Amino acid sequence: MKRRLAAILSADVVGYSRLMEADEEATIRVLNECRQVIDELVANHHGRVFGSAGDSVIAEFTSAVEAVLCAIEIQRHREAQDLDLSEDRRMRLRIGINLGDIIVDGDNLLGGGVNVAARLESLAEPGGICISGNVFEQVDGKVDQVFTDFGEHRVKNVSKPVRVYGTFDHVKDDMSDSHARPFFDVLEDESVLIKGGCLCGEVRYQINEPSIDTNYCHCRMCQRFSGAPVVAASTFPKDSLVITQGNPKYFETTHEHAHFYESSLIAERGFCPNCGSSLFYRPLVRRWTDWIAVFTASLDNPENFGPEWHLGVESQMPWLRIQDDLPQVRCKDSPGLVAAWASVGLEVE
Repeated sequence: MKRRLAAILSADVVGYSRLMEADEEATIRVLNECRQVIDELVANHHGRVFGSAGDSVIAEFTSAVEAVLCAIEIQRHREAQDLDLSEDRRMRLRIGINLGDIIVDGDNLLGGGVNVAARLESLAEPGGICISGNVFEQVDGKVDQVFTDFGEHRVKNVSKPVRVYGTFDHVKDDMSDSHARPFFDVLEDESVLIKGGCLCGEVRYQINEPSIDTNYCHCRMCQRFSGAPVVAASTFPKDSLVITQGNPKYFETTHEHAHFYESSLIAERGFCPNCGSSLFYRPLVRRWTDWIAVFTASLDNPENFGPEWHLGVESQMPWLRIQDDLPQVRCKDSPGLVAAWASVGLEVE
């Protein structure tokens, strides 16, 4: 049995089943175009595609640097192509890259090195790249891309924690247990709803999909909006949230029961006009418009949504001690936040 070291790139399409259900012919056409570009870029970077099924692609490279450069080009090309498509037809990719020992089985590659790459891909945000610590060691200072260190994470079917780096803001452990990912054990039950509301009860909402992520935020805007030194926010797919007042209705910028304040050029914040409870953080920039953040304490069951990282720690109050071991990220070190502000011509201070 032959073994060797290789950099493995694993990629797949986000929401592929939804795209196919909406328009099979258009989805297949865009996917084929995307695959052609991926194949060309992999070859240009001295790699080889050794596996593909439906919307997924897996390739090997002799160099971790070449693998990451290829991934960066793939995502930049895909982002440029998506500009010509409506929001609901965009084909976003997730990419994971690992450097590890693999088993050669004819033209196929097997083993832990391949499995970790696939798990890293599942941790990446849409349009993002997730790499292991050993890949980062090889590419640090050699590629034009900022990677955030998310620390060690446990992933499915891998015994040891994996050091994770990403081109995005935050990452969730790839774990199936319910304490790590609330409500993921009931995804198939469409009757399950997450509910919440304001202090006086005038504004009520419900959410029919599990959370994407929950984090603490120490930034000055969140401090001023909430009047607290730190807030917790849980992120959900935007269309999964409905404000319920009589007949459920998706809220607009001005809604009869919830008002929104444009706190910056990149986001607006929702609150109850009667009691003032802080409820929502809704992005305005294009790259973030598919999600909405709910202030976790407004949920009926906030105890089920434990934060997994800290943002904006540069504004942490000196008398507030962080005693957990969760990842801590400054706003200026968050690639997504930096890009969002850059899209409106400003820099993160």
